[in-house]
Amino acid sequence: MSEFDSVNIAVKELKDGNKKTFEWMFKAYYRGLCFYAEGIVGEKEAAEEIVSDFFMKLWENHEIIHITTSLQAYLYKGIYNNSLKYLEHIKVLNKYRGYGRYMATNHDLFQPQADQPLSMLISRETVAEIENAIDALPAQCKEVFSLARLEGLSYQEIAEKLDISINTVRTQITRAMTKLRESLGKLIKN
Repeated sequence: MSEFDSVNIAVKELKDGNKKTFEWMFKAYYRGLCFYAEGIVGEKEAAEEIVSDFFMKLWENHEIIHITTSLQAYLYKGIYNNSLKYLEHIKVLNKYRGYGRYMATNHDLFQPQADQPLSMLISRETVAEIENAIDALPAQCKEVFSLARLEGLSYQEIAEKLDISINTVRTQITRAMTKLRESLGKLIKN
């Protein structure tokens, strides 16, 4: 049996939910994918998180995956795409951090003026939409996001306070930001 045949069998077994095949794929490709992702994102921990999340989603969706290329090409393309999404996420986070610092130093510029009722109404509506979007987050996601963004705790501090891993903190922040971008898309576009 050729390597191509054994990989095709492995893909079929993965689709059928064979855990041993999934474990084999994970063990066979994890390290190489981590090195690849690290080369793209420049951080070992982030690369490991990207690869772990990819494999978690691969297993969650094993019944519906459709691999038309080689298994290796599929895995590396997935890691490439997820690495680019991670870099975009970091870019957005840095933008919001910069915006937060700007708001903190220029607080008076953004206070609605009492003599401008429309400005006050828009400000209240915007704040209400943001609060509603944060309230709509899943419980752990909301808690981690609030600790990071509203209380300013570091990922390490949050992990220790909630007794979870730093990777879980990163994942929850990523999920929160994704959901908030979706919920508040119209505000950001305006």
